Amino acid sequence: MKDAEFQPTEPVEGRRRLRAAVRWGLYPLLLVWVGGCLAYGLARPASLSTVVIIKSGVMVPLLLVLEWLVPYQRRWSMTIRHLLRRDVVFIAMNGPTLALLSYGLVLLSIDVAADRNGPLTGKPLWLQVVMGLLVFEALQYSMHRFMHRGRGPVGHMAWRTHSIHHLPQQLYVVMHAVGHPFNAVIVRLVVQLLPLWVLGYDPEAVFVFSSISALHGTISHLNLDMRAGWLNYVFVGPELHRYHHGSAAYQGVNYAATLSVFDWALGTGCYRPGTPPQSLGLSVDEGYPGQHDPLAAARFPLSVRPVNGTRAPTHSRASISARTRR
Repeated sequence: MKDAEFQPTEPVEGRRRLRAAVRWGLYPLLLVWVGGCLAYGLARPASLSTVVIIKSGVMVPLLLVLEWLVPYQRRWSMTIRHLLRRDVVFIAMNGPTLALLSYGLVLLSIDVAADRNGPLTGKPLWLQVVMGLLVFEALQYSMHRFMHRGRGPVGHMAWRTHSIHHLPQQLYVVMHAVGHPFNAVIVRLVVQLLPLWVLGYDPEAVFVFSSISALHGTISHLNLDMRAGWLNYVFVGPELHRYHHGSAAYQGVNYAATLSVFDWALGTGCYRPGTPPQSLGLSVDEGYPGQHDPLAAARFPLSVRPVNGTRAPTHSRASISARTRR
């Protein structure tokens, strides 16, 4: 296959400026939008739940339109077939839509925080936000890495559960909904709600760090040439996370969901600016369910059918650094 096929899709003449604006202006725009929503919500604490809904209700449709107008890779784009035969079915399997699941649990977290006292209750907002992000990422990174690298019966079942999210061979914002319900429940309850209940964050702090996490969770799956420059060494965006969804050679990198500093500190970071992975997803030839077979995917965590390449390769710091410099 020719290398040119793996270059960003050439924009039509009338969209060249839009592509440039997306590349360098979209991330700052989203940061300003989320920052404005945070400022408004903190000034009106009684409206936090409403602000959460409005924030995502404006952002997600905008991203969908931009993915349609100027996709980073057309081969990764959403199609009617992918949407109806895979994405919608997985959304239905997981109950509410991905947005309602994510932000609904944020709203639940706010309610829990309102009724729970803990070590962080009443502490300065900035301290609660920083601790919230660090605790969330520490738990998320550890669990995510275990799902890829864990050994024994528990580790293999964890991978089979999580591997459903890696079935798609495309990457776009709605595709984020693809995943096993077991995975969603484990991650949301253990990573978000348990530390919230134990540490006792104030509702305003939950609103801030959950909004920051939700922003980066949403944009990480974008099919847009959105670049963050040096901020990729702090936060997770599409330039990093698309490599995590790459073929087997790259599934041992970029486990972080919000704070990429965990990957850089622990030797699992991979950053290749402007270069997309050549392939995405898992193959039925390796024993995985087809990406358009949600019922087989639902049964897969309990299956004993052997698969090839289930474990993410364990990369050394040197090998990851070499790929990062290419």
